[in-house]
Amino acid sequence: MELLSCEEKPPMVSLAEVLRCLERALSEEQAWALCFQCCSRMRQLARGLHPVLHAVLIKGPGSIFIHADGAVSFKVHQKSTDVGNAQQLEEKLLEYLGVVIYEALDWGIDSQVERELSEPLEKLLRLMLKLDNEAMKLVVTLQDVIKICEDRLPRPSEAASHYKGTCRSLFTDYMELQKLLSIIQTSREVFQHQPLAVLILLPLLWPAVIRELQSGVKLRKVPGTPQHHAPPQKCARSPYEMLADDIQQKRYTLRKVS
Repeated sequence: MELLSCEEKPPMVSLAEVLRCLERALSEEQAWALCFQCCSRMRQLARGLHPVLHAVLIKGPGSIFIHADGAVSFKVHQKSTDVGNAQQLEEKLLEYLGVVIYEALDWGIDSQVERELSEPLEKLLRLMLKLDNEAMKLVVTLQDVIKICEDRLPRPSEAASHYKGTCRSLFTDYMELQKLLSIIQTSREVFQHQPLAVLILLPLLWPAVIRELQSGVKLRKVPGTPQHHAPPQKCARSPYEMLADDIQQKRYTLRKVS
């Protein structure tokens, strides 16, 4: 396999890696953004001089890549495969994309629990997947899906920048969390002299801590902890970096937001 990517080839990460790292499903807004970005990219490929759209491979979250700038790309077949005319190809790719988005929306959710989606998003996915008789009769194109994604916004003309920004934020969240996990990993020597039970439970508790950080927590000072007067920072640090520093210095404890 090789990657079918944008010309500048900025840093990128697969959707599967993002889901595994964040340990949560996509939000509806992120699902809309991913749908728009993927369809827009495939539309660009369909207008190319070569039939590169025939080479696009969408099989699971690992085949879609999110770039640092919010663009997307796909895995491709080593050799182009002819699956019929252009319309049949678009419908097949939309079906594959719909399956991936459904999977990303259900990521980490118990198999016995059914996620309730908003009516517009559910209607779009049913259309892409042709889940009812009405959808089966309709001819759905990439442009149709792009138009639906645009029309749901108050200003359809800003759809491209809005959805690209949403995917860019998703990439940034992944990178910031990776940075935080790296800092935590390098600081684990702090726990070397802790009881065995603590060392065993620590890896099991970190996912819960990470979920709390993602959902938002309030910080309170530990009584008796001296004030820390750090010199002014010349370069602004991200919230993840500041929080990681606080955890390392043991200046705060965490509590749930009610």
